[in-house]
Amino acid sequence: MLKDIQDRVSKTELKKDIMQILAISKLKEGVTPDSIGQLGADEVKHTVESYLDGKIRSFWFQVNRPGVVFILECIDENEARELMNQLPLVVAGMMSVELTPLQPLLPLGSLIGRNTSL
Repeated sequence: MLKDIQDRVSKTELKKDIMQILAISKLKEGVTPDSIGQLGADEVKHTVESYLDGKIRSFWFQVNRPGVVFILECIDENEARELMNQLPLVVAGMMSVELTPLQPLLPLGSLIGRNTSL
């Protein structure tokens, strides 16, 4: 049990160097639920594994089109791209993913007296 606690504390300390990245998936034209087949189950397995590994912070279905939106926690955009490029639907050429690095709204700091220079 102590080892589990130490591992969690260690992972928390590492989060200082982690950035959040918005990843928006888009199915390629002509991809249908029937054409996805078994890859759908593989996609879910990969997504859940990445979630449990702490790389995917959260994920949702898109309302306006087929696809998923992810909030990733990675060291940098390259790590995020590598993670998303391993998704089975991306590997199969059936889906693309757009990445957008995120940061806190630093100008809000001026409201509480913090230096807001970037």
